[in-house]
Amino acid sequence: MKKNFALLMLVGFLATQAYAAPITTHRPKAAKATLEQQLSKYISYPDALKATQQAGIVVVQFRINSANELCHVEVFSQNEQLNNELLRQLTGVKLKGYQNDLSEFTQQVHTVRLRFKP
Repeated sequence: MKKNFALLMLVGFLATQAYAAPITTHRPKAAKATLEQQLSKYISYPDALKATQQAGIVVVQFRINSANELCHVEVFSQNEQLNNELLRQLTGVKLKGYQNDLSEFTQQVHTVRLRFKP
């Protein structure tokens, strides 16, 4: 009797698993470009670093306005020439992918690290 019951339970379990659908997570085909990737398209290697052929990391903070443009840009580095050049390159840059819920992004301060390689 115990063997029959165990066999019946095993068959029932296997039948249930045979008709179960696997869980699939929805992933978009093309992921949104990160802020760093989008900004890298607009920035060239700064002239302030060309003379010394230095590599470095610069921290930049900004907000995104209702027109999807960067505003209130701040560059944090020791080199004032580098700061001014990056401010010039980044001010007014238009980003893609932030049209949906701008109320959240206009209030938020974004911080990104930019890496420069000679």
